[in-house]
Amino acid sequence: MKHSWEEGEPMPFIRSREEIPPFDVPEYRGERYEELVPDTLDIQERAALAVNGLTGPTDPKKDFLLYFSVNFSANPPSMSHGPADICQTKFMEALPLMRLASGSALNREVDPVWMTTALRMIGPDGLVYWPSLPWAKKPDWSEPSPDADQYAVPLFCGRTISAMTAYMLLDPQGPWRREIERVVGALNALAIHKQDYAYFPQGGFVPGGPRPRQAAAPLGIWSSLVGWTTQGLAQFARASGSELALELASKLARYLRWRGAYYGPNGEFLPNWAPSKERRGTAEGYQPFEPGPPPANNRIHFQHHMVPLLGMLDYALTAGDGDMAEFVRAAFEWAKSKGQTTVGYFPENVDNVEYEGSETCEVAGMIGLALKLSQAGLGDYWDDADRWIRNQFAENQLRRADWIYRVHRGGQVWPRRRVPLSQINEVSQTADRVPERNIGAFAGWPAANDFFNGQGTGIMHCCTGNGTRALYYVWEHILTHDHGQVAINLLLNRPSRWADVHSYLPYEGRVEVRLKEPCSLRIRIPEWVHPAQTTCWVNDQARAVGWEGRYAPVGLVGPGDRVQLAFPISERIRETDIEKRHYSLTIKGSEVVAIDPPGRFCPLYQRDHYRENSVRWRKATRFVSDKEIYW
Repeated sequence: MKHSWEEGEPMPFIRSREEIPPFDVPEYRGERYEELVPDTLDIQERAALAVNGLTGPTDPKKDFLLYFSVNFSANPPSMSHGPADICQTKFMEALPLMRLASGSALNREVDPVWMTTALRMIGPDGLVYWPSLPWAKKPDWSEPSPDADQYAVPLFCGRTISAMTAYMLLDPQGPWRREIERVVGALNALAIHKQDYAYFPQGGFVPGGPRPRQAAAPLGIWSSLVGWTTQGLAQFARASGSELALELASKLARYLRWRGAYYGPNGEFLPNWAPSKERRGTAEGYQPFEPGPPPANNRIHFQHHMVPLLGMLDYALTAGDGDMAEFVRAAFEWAKSKGQTTVGYFPENVDNVEYEGSETCEVAGMIGLALKLSQAGLGDYWDDADRWIRNQFAENQLRRADWIYRVHRGGQVWPRRRVPLSQINEVSQTADRVPERNIGAFAGWPAANDFFNGQGTGIMHCCTGNGTRALYYVWEHILTHDHGQVAINLLLNRPSRWADVHSYLPYEGRVEVRLKEPCSLRIRIPEWVHPAQTTCWVNDQARAVGWEGRYAPVGLVGPGDRVQLAFPISERIRETDIEKRHYSLTIKGSEVVAIDPPGRFCPLYQRDHYRENSVRWRKATRFVSDKEIYW
């Protein structure tokens, strides 16, 4: 196998810079203003941190290539390249969303390079290719394939479609639609179409290599990989009206539901490895990759079931496929039963006899499903989402760097993970300001009370890609506007062109909405509030409200009006088991304000200030974008 690329050269993507079409880098225009806001959970602030978490752990010498793995146990902490660096395609999708929500211009030099990367990865046949590199000859999930310089993996083609769809929505006159249509056409040609479903032959594909027309359908965890592709296709179809993208998404969704041996008839999750007889299938002319016999403990990976559900739901909502949407809802209900829903702790592997960390990937996926299902009227999961956002999800975002420098002390981590500085390979690793560059990223294997549980490396950046996208899901669903109707669905801080939401929770049971445009306003109260206990004021004048379920319909309000809803809030203690360990939670409203026992590395829920009954304030720069992307 020939590898012509050497350290110091530009990344060897399949397309040269001279071959890509010109494009404009989006400017994130909007209104900026200073304002005193309650010092409570603020998704705009978290999105700004996420910009650092997306752009910081990258290699500027290699076109800002992602360092996928962050090793807290090393002294000093280090980051490493590897086969999973291809998860950068998730970062490329999330970065413009975080800039839209926050207005942050931090590390803006990354954006044009990643946009160039997206175009340079598209081969002459329209597939998205990832280069073979000295430290990672093949990207993850690329087997079986011959040795080559470039590999196309359909799941990452899907993530690249998502990223380019975001670019297209920000710059409709750019080359993005034409380029995405090339990728969609190539994926449609690669897929094996059977009746009303379709799938991709298992593995990765090389330029000019075989494109099997007869191959067994991948089963088990290998079937899940088309979930990423399904979602990218559905997002593009929704944004562009592409009939081909929607048709392919529908066929892949039906394969996932009925033929992948990964979901039961009622949405229950099935093990990673399908029974051997089924897994072999009846391939003609193409033998699927055989990973060997199923392991003794055939696990059920939570996240690999979660992403396909997001893809199926985005397809169902775009196409109006009520039956598919109901299947996703049933699967979501099953998944809820496998986690701790007070805080939103969902294990990496379901029903495992061993202890499992809570990968941010699955927490983010469950929040995304809860929000999308609720907004679509397919269930009322707003309170589930609210609890998970405020607790495990919020705590899984890295906001402090100091403790990481102390992790290696005392022999409290996996000895196998200790890598002395003298062993750092400067070609594929770095120890330069690693903790600071990962502020805003998301935990890979947190415990219920600790950002790092002492196992694994600390951060695997698939979690950052999925966590940051979920931040945008939260951002867009806090407040929704439709034909003059404004709904406050989650009592979290949020500026917008229609109104600014100031949440006092959990200091006090109070939310204030400052109107900017005339609208009909309604506000949803949390599950622990009784409507009869709620009072409403408009410009300091009491206003009686009726109730529509959990929503208080305030009625017509105009620019300059201030609406306040107030209700009692108090603390309670809950004794509970979370992933085979017992904890005592102190909960105020929906938020855990203390946990016992505490963690040992970076204890979570350091929230004594929330136990005060008078809100703290802070000055914040608010940004309201001229554009909004529905995602």
